[in-house]
Amino acid sequence: MKRLKNILKYTVIIALTIILCRGFLYRSLVKYNKINVRKNMALTNVNLINEIDAQIKNKILNIEDVIDLSNQITSEKLKFTFNKAPSNPNNTLIKNRAHCVGYAALFNAIRNHILKHQNMTEHYEFTHLVGKLHVLGYDIHNVFDRPFFKDHDFNAKRNKISGKTIFTDPSVRDYLRIKRVRLK
Repeated sequence: MKRLKNILKYTVIIALTIILCRGFLYRSLVKYNKINVRKNMALTNVNLINEIDAQIKNKILNIEDVIDLSNQITSEKLKFTFNKAPSNPNNTLIKNRAHCVGYAALFNAIRNHILKHQNMTEHYEFTHLVGKLHVLGYDIHNVFDRPFFKDHDFNAKRNKISGKTIFTDPSVRDYLRIKRVRLK
């Protein structure tokens, strides 16, 4: 009985440690390698634009608020799918399903829309990136034969004044609640 209690206690401790340190663990184990940049797409979906504008009306947001709100809206609007899905952010809203390309495109379009309306475009730049994931230094895309796994989309935020860039992955953020990722 005492042995079972010890096993349970250590299992709970390990599980809590993994949950609480998931961002650090993920960034330590998984690195992103940028291989391409996708063209930014503007939001044209009137319903989403009106919803965003209502949320930011009469508010002055800082850059973290912009990122958090963009993540929140993206997570509310999309569910991840391994099936074929649109990559245009305005079309992902029709089925509410997307893979990493759709997540990154919608997230980027929302951020750029808010950035423009908050008059922050002189200070920040958002980019939709394509990359490869490396787990413990190994390119995991070589393991899979399906075209779905040929690459992975994520995003970058660059401060034009300081030059500092922060990388985010909205699909990972949606499911693992990890806000930042690390470039290789």
